[in-house]
Amino acid sequence: MNETNQPVPRPAQSRAWMYEVPVFYLALILLQRALRPDDPSFLSVNPSPLWLGLLLFGLRYGMGAGLASGLVAAGLHALGVEWSGESFRFEDADFYAAPGLFVLVGAAVGAAADSFRHRIQTLLDDSADLTDRNRGLQSQIVVQQKAMRAIEQQVVSQMSSVVTLYHGSRQLASLDRAELMAAVSDFFTRALQATKTALYLPEGGRWVLSRRIGWAHDAEYPAVVEAGQGIVGRAAADKKPSSIKDWLVGEIGEGVELPDKADAIMAAPLLSPDGDPVAVFAVQAMPFMRFNSASLNLLTLLADWGSEAYAKCLQVEELRARSILDERFATHSAGYFKSRLKQEFSRSVRHALPFSVLLVVPSPDVPETRREAYLQALCSVLRDSVREGDLVASTEDPAAPFAIVLMTATRERAEEVRMRIAQSTVKLGLPEGARYGVGSFAHTMKNPEEIVANARQDVH
Repeated sequence: MNETNQPVPRPAQSRAWMYEVPVFYLALILLQRALRPDDPSFLSVNPSPLWLGLLLFGLRYGMGAGLASGLVAAGLHALGVEWSGESFRFEDADFYAAPGLFVLVGAAVGAAADSFRHRIQTLLDDSADLTDRNRGLQSQIVVQQKAMRAIEQQVVSQMSSVVTLYHGSRQLASLDRAELMAAVSDFFTRALQATKTALYLPEGGRWVLSRRIGWAHDAEYPAVVEAGQGIVGRAAADKKPSSIKDWLVGEIGEGVELPDKADAIMAAPLLSPDGDPVAVFAVQAMPFMRFNSASLNLLTLLADWGSEAYAKCLQVEELRARSILDERFATHSAGYFKSRLKQEFSRSVRHALPFSVLLVVPSPDVPETRREAYLQALCSVLRDSVREGDLVASTEDPAAPFAIVLMTATRERAEEVRMRIAQSTVKLGLPEGARYGVGSFAHTMKNPEEIVANARQDVH
């Protein structure tokens, strides 16, 4: 992608072959006249030099040039037979096999070259897209560095400790959204020196309490805030920080009432890259002398920092989704699994080939402290138990986190793989077993999800 986010135009394919093809074959015929005058069109030479044009022009210019070269070669072959005085061969249907082969091979070579060039261009476009996204991440890092410098000034001026800033910057560097929200709640509370805070997330058009610090479950503060109501609702609706002072000085519009017990004394939204609120951080209580315009400004800066960190999480998640590998378990990614599943299903529909999927359901009895090592060992067994062409991948299903795509495998073949994997886990010494489900392609199926659904029903 270029700086204006417009696709880079692809260069027009050259049509020089339209004069190069006749010149080449003319030169070839002249060469034949000079070297082998009694052998029109090199009929006795095997392989025929006429094939050179098909390969040269088909590979260089694509299908149009390959087809044209094939037609010219076929014509010269026929003329050679005519010039040699063997025109009676035209009455034999077998004679037309050679000219037809020239045409077919020329078109095939050109089509293959076109397909290869298209794949190369697609890879170049993907590379340019990833480069553009990388620049975006770099700009986010620059913004984060600027925000960190501003935070340092604000925090130091309000006697916040360097330790708080350090740990906060480490927490907001998380690339996991759940971890980031927890970090926002913890770091913002410490940076503001608040005693009671909460983090609200959108759910069903309302703002629902997600995390709280400093107040109990039976506290008087609400667990649900209606959209546009209270300090939390107004901060989200206005997409900017709001405080109880806004009611006191009359900056809140008519029709919005402050409840008897305010849901917060100030709140600020975290915004997505599209500008939509994705969370609201609220302060319910803090030391009286700390509740001033400086604290509200600090909250504004913190919210901007949190929004930038959230945008970075989204970008990293998108990049991970495009990856074909799951680095955690050394398998293919869930996104690649879905893509290959569609490809193999289409191929089976087109060519009536067998095709199976094996779902793997790990034992739920594994202690949490050993679960990571258990899953990695199980993945090692899966990789060692399949053929080189089969695909071991992660899935998006927490209950069945792994799947194997068994290429051109019947159900009987898939059952053999299931048995071999089960035996291998026993030999490896894994005390906790796993369950497996097999789903196989049937011509009555409409989409690849039916194979996965059959495998899920077959788990035992």
